[in-house]
Amino acid sequence: MLKRILILGIILIGGINVWSQNQYRFNNYISTQGILNPAYNGSRDVVSGLLVHRSQWITFPGAPMTDALNVHGSLEGTNLGFGGVVVNDNFGFSNNLDIMAAGSYKLEIDRDDKFLLLGLQMGVSSMIYDGYKAITEQWGDPVFNEKISRLFFNAGFGAYFYAENYFAGFSIPKFFSPSFDLADEKMKNKLDFKNLYMNLYGGYIAEIDMFKVRPTLMLRHIYGAPMQVDISCSVLLTDFLWLGLSYRTTAEAVFFAEYIINRQFTLRYSIDYAISQFTRYAKAGSHELSLQFDFSFQKRPGMKTLRYF
Repeated sequence: MLKRILILGIILIGGINVWSQNQYRFNNYISTQGILNPAYNGSRDVVSGLLVHRSQWITFPGAPMTDALNVHGSLEGTNLGFGGVVVNDNFGFSNNLDIMAAGSYKLEIDRDDKFLLLGLQMGVSSMIYDGYKAITEQWGDPVFNEKISRLFFNAGFGAYFYAENYFAGFSIPKFFSPSFDLADEKMKNKLDFKNLYMNLYGGYIAEIDMFKVRPTLMLRHIYGAPMQVDISCSVLLTDFLWLGLSYRTTAEAVFFAEYIINRQFTLRYSIDYAISQFTRYAKAGSHELSLQFDFSFQKRPGMKTLRYF
């Protein structure tokens, strides 16, 4: 137990110094595009919503827990899309909350149903660090003897391209990051190009015999850290069940399943497991559960045609 607490302490203390580099991540990054990329908002022909809960390293004290909500749609008869994103990320003694409003503009590339969307989002990011929750051997440690609460403006940008059976996206979800100014001895909200967290991803839908196969790739990068790569592949086994596997270069393997209940509701579950020595501290892995809902103000119940991204 002592070893676990020491490791968590190192992570948390490091997080105080590089808080701006923290960015939530999801196993099923294709279904969470509206959270990670403002340009995706309005790309579907219905009002679409997504609820996500992620519990990371569930047997590890103070492990991250993330809850997110994304609702988006498009204005009928226009090329304009809109959306809203709320993400609450809890980690140890810290709680980060993002509330963003997103807008997108759709450009038709050609007549073969190829589209490019450009999106912006703006809102606020809240940071709360409660050091009083820590149990320390020495009373009065300045790292843990305070509670910090700050609210900052934030904004993000994204681009999203899709055709009938393939897609690609790029995003910087948050431009601004709070950092401690030693000269003024206070937190400041700064645009620091070294702290921009960038996502680049894409995928393809292939038909092999009676199956649909969906290989996807996600690259995450921030200055000063190794690039994270997710390589995934899922297969549509029936008309309603996807099963897939993924490998993350941070030495994690992911299994995920997607159940299409009907044209309005889709349920997803995934578990990722560290394939490193860290498994001794998080033996039960990380779990992610989400529910997607699509509805239309027209007489039809869901989307005009099924889309798998």
